[in-house]
Amino acid sequence: MSYAGTPHQEAYEPGENSMTIDEMRILHRTALAEAESKRTELRLVLASRYRELVGSSDEVISMKERAEELNALVIALPELVERVVQSADASEAGGSTGISKKLTPDESSSKREGTGEKESSLVAVRCELSRLPREIHRCLDDKNVHGAAAALISLFEVIASRSKSYPLANLLSQSKQFPNDITNSPLLETQMRMIYLHVQILPTRVQKLARRVLLQSAAKHGGARGTAAALSALDLLDVGGQKNAVPTSGPSAYAASRSMKLIDLYFESKAQLLNKLLNRLTLPTSVSVADATSVTNAAEFILSKIVLILQYDVILHPYQIFVQRNFPVTDASENDTTEEIEAMNKKIVNEIMSTMPCFDSDLLKSKASRFLAAHLPLIRTKVKSVLMIIAGTTASKLGQIRQSLYDKTDGAECMNALDSSGICTWDEAVSGMVDIRVVSHGTSFAPAADSVKETMGGDQGLVASNGHNGQQGSSRRFSLWGALFSNTFSSLVHSLLTTSFHSVHARVVSTLRTSLARAPPFEHMLPHEAHRNALRIATDLDASLRKVSDDAHELLVHAEEREESERRLRQSLYVQTCEIMGRLLNELRRMLLVKQKEENAVKELIVGRLCHLLKFRLASLPNLLDPKSSPAVLAGLGGGKSTGMISLMELSSSFDLADDDDDGLISIEEAMEAMESAFSGTHFHGAEMVRDTLLLSTSQSGAGDTASDVSNRTNGSFAPSKHNSAPQNVTLSELALLSAKGLRHDASGPKSALGTVQSSLDEIVTRCFTGWARAALSPPLKSFRTKLRETVEVSSTVSDIEWRRINGLIEKEDDDLLKAINDSTTINVGLTQMKKIVLGHVSPHFLSYLLAVATVLNRSICPADSLPPVPSLDYAKALGICFSKEEKIVNMMVTIRGSLLGEALLSVSQSLKEEICDNYGDADECEILQKCSPSSLIQLLMDVRFVNRCFFERNQNGFLSKSDFVDDSRGIMTHLSQRLSDSVKAAAEDRLSIDRAISERHSQVFVSCALFLSSLFGEDGHDENSLIDTFSNGVGGTSLLLSSSLVTNPLSSSRRFTLLPIQAEKSLTELQLRGRYGKKIREEKESNKDVSSGNALGSGFGFLSSMLSTKTR
Repeated sequence: MSYAGTPHQEAYEPGENSMTIDEMRILHRTALAEAESKRTELRLVLASRYRELVGSSDEVISMKERAEELNALVIALPELVERVVQSADASEAGGSTGISKKLTPDESSSKREGTGEKESSLVAVRCELSRLPREIHRCLDDKNVHGAAAALISLFEVIASRSKSYPLANLLSQSKQFPNDITNSPLLETQMRMIYLHVQILPTRVQKLARRVLLQSAAKHGGARGTAAALSALDLLDVGGQKNAVPTSGPSAYAASRSMKLIDLYFESKAQLLNKLLNRLTLPTSVSVADATSVTNAAEFILSKIVLILQYDVILHPYQIFVQRNFPVTDASENDTTEEIEAMNKKIVNEIMSTMPCFDSDLLKSKASRFLAAHLPLIRTKVKSVLMIIAGTTASKLGQIRQSLYDKTDGAECMNALDSSGICTWDEAVSGMVDIRVVSHGTSFAPAADSVKETMGGDQGLVASNGHNGQQGSSRRFSLWGALFSNTFSSLVHSLLTTSFHSVHARVVSTLRTSLARAPPFEHMLPHEAHRNALRIATDLDASLRKVSDDAHELLVHAEEREESERRLRQSLYVQTCEIMGRLLNELRRMLLVKQKEENAVKELIVGRLCHLLKFRLASLPNLLDPKSSPAVLAGLGGGKSTGMISLMELSSSFDLADDDDDGLISIEEAMEAMESAFSGTHFHGAEMVRDTLLLSTSQSGAGDTASDVSNRTNGSFAPSKHNSAPQNVTLSELALLSAKGLRHDASGPKSALGTVQSSLDEIVTRCFTGWARAALSPPLKSFRTKLRETVEVSSTVSDIEWRRINGLIEKEDDDLLKAINDSTTINVGLTQMKKIVLGHVSPHFLSYLLAVATVLNRSICPADSLPPVPSLDYAKALGICFSKEEKIVNMMVTIRGSLLGEALLSVSQSLKEEICDNYGDADECEILQKCSPSSLIQLLMDVRFVNRCFFERNQNGFLSKSDFVDDSRGIMTHLSQRLSDSVKAAAEDRLSIDRAISERHSQVFVSCALFLSSLFGEDGHDENSLIDTFSNGVGGTSLLLSSSLVTNPLSSSRRFTLLPIQAEKSLTELQLRGRYGKKIREEKESNKDVSSGNALGSGFGFLSSMLSTKTR
């Protein structure tokens, strides 16, 4: 590679970064100075580190020297001890030389042997005095209270065997014979005194440690071995201060006293432990949603500890320690256990249990049962209060807590863990420690054979089964899940359902009252707004019921008890749904009884629409009111019988006895008496059932504080309210729903729970629309009756010619004749000669009334009313609406039209009966028809037949309900028509022509008013065809004179519609404007005005004209 070239040449060329020689020298000196300073700094750092290292090395060397010295002393310690012993022997031998010289050889040898024994005993005592304190401290460091207590007892026995000067050693010593002639060496005395002063406070320390062990859960700390060791230590260290007292009643009483005190001490410790945990379980009354998870986890952790204490510390471990006197030492499984380990474990158990007295198993069982009977209700009450607080914020967490608690009480893994000790099974421990009669006394744990019990806080008829894994029958078996949580969760779920259903009821009633308060008057009511409001209430009710059901199913136990829990939940939902529907139906029915100052039928229309939608929109009712979920059916499935439950026939009998006036209504007091009579002989209380379900009381028994608050907050059916002034009464259907917990409903049909709801809704719908139709048709009915009364009076008081002249049916030549002739006799003779019957048209008041009915119908319906309420007939059958193929599903259009037709028929028939029959006697014997002229009789006959033809022949839609009033009205109209026909036959000769003409007039009305009448009676082309045939054949023109006008008097229109503006022709408007403004300009020029003013005015109008013309374009 060549280094010659352009790059190197350019490097030596002077540029912007070039330096002089002086500058380069200065830079060089600066670099050397910096390098020297760095080297100096490095030397200083290394020197400091070296000094530290040298210092550390000196310390290590010093430590090594001290260790070697200590090692030498330890090695020399046995030799020094041996020298001390030899010197002591030598001094003793030197002190006794004078005496030993006087002894015989045998005595000398025996003396030496005794001296050796004393010396060896002293050495052994001193060795024990040196060893036992160390052993005590090792045990204390290992938290081995039994070992520490045993070592203390051994130490005090050694001290007490050598001296009586130490009272604590004499008290805790096992030996009661104290030495009198023992002489100790000063060295031994000094050693005993020093050791005693050192260990005299250790018994108190050991007792504190032992009590601390008992105040902990044995399942987490030490197990049964730790508990037994603590009890043994307390017993060895004179528990209660009476252990070493001289027994006055013998050894057996002394042992019994010791065992009783140990048992009392043990259960007192566990009671303190439980109370401490229960105090920790107290949660704040209000928990935010953000802290709900942490609070729930903390509550679940504490409940788990309580369950473990009850399982291990109260039942399992006491049975192993006190009864079987055996307990597991290690957690090793059977496969890992060898003979050596088993022998070692057996030795440990014997060492601990040999120091404790024997225990009476019956006494222990009684003590444990009374302990459970006293603490289970406290735990259950605390658990319920805590769960209620949790449910108020995170109801979904209850299902997780329930599953977790079930797994830790009756779960398969929990049972395997309890049975895996190898000493005894859980069932054996329960049978040896728990007396079910004592535990169940005063608590809700009662696994008896009857499965129908009053559980869930006083709510009767709910199944209680507390056996393990859902066992039924008469097996009396203790279960912590059944004793603590099963009924607690069931009661909690029932309370939550009660609260939720009460809230749903209050929300629906409040929304309905608000809608009624804000509703416009009847004449301004828009049908689609009424439909929308009613649909919203019905939809919200169905959504609320479904949400309550879904939230409740989240609380199910998804384990072995799932079937039992789901059965209880479905039963509670069934009962609560029946009760809320009974309350709601009672509220809706009684709402119609409240009389207001202005009866405008708004309430009847909205409530009727709501009840009609409730029939079809409550899709959640078939699931909630499933017959398989009723209390009677589930009691049979649960292994019990539906005893204590009554039938609907028994309830109906009591209701009929209380209903004195047979109006289908009884007061609340009568209902309570009837329910008490019906449920007499059962465990249900009928009066309380009525009071609780209708929210009559301020406190709900068994539902807790929450239900009481709900009862106080809700506008219950009979709670004091400014809206509610209706009489307090109930019907049989409402009582059948309110008493669902003790009543056997049919599986299907109108007497089932779902059928009862549907039939009650049908009754309210019929009642609402009947009252609404009566109020809506009241103004036209009043006008109709007034006009009918006037017509009847005129027809019975004037002559035939006068009647025809009044009604515009007389010819012109007859009118001229009446004017020319003044003599009445001549008039009568002339009229008789030229007598001719002229047939008019249907009376205006009849036709106007029917048109008014059609108008009310048209303004009271919306397009949604014509739609089918259900998609199919099967869907309707699932809702309990149709029970046979002949029944049809009616929509709102049919309901409104049927109510209007029924009210119109009833009002017309009653009006005719009152005006013709009642005011003048019976139609068969009255003289009013004889006083009427032939033309008026024909007119009345035509009107009556027109009514018959409309309602009974032309009517294709039917009425709202087939009741007695339809048959009565038909009978009235038929009888009156027959009587009028006989009267017309007697007054006129051509009967067939009259009948034919009447039919023609009817056809003309139907054809001309088909647009209005078809909406009422349906479409029918027979009238139009018959009218065309009649005119084509020329029928009716011979003997009867046809009136030129269809309606003699104009009909008053019920509504005026504003015509839409029609835009004028543009060209015509422009020509008119130009001609108008041109004429104006010419007039101004002729008036000799100023030219400037005229030009200005003309230009101004020209501008305005051009602008207007532009605008018209």
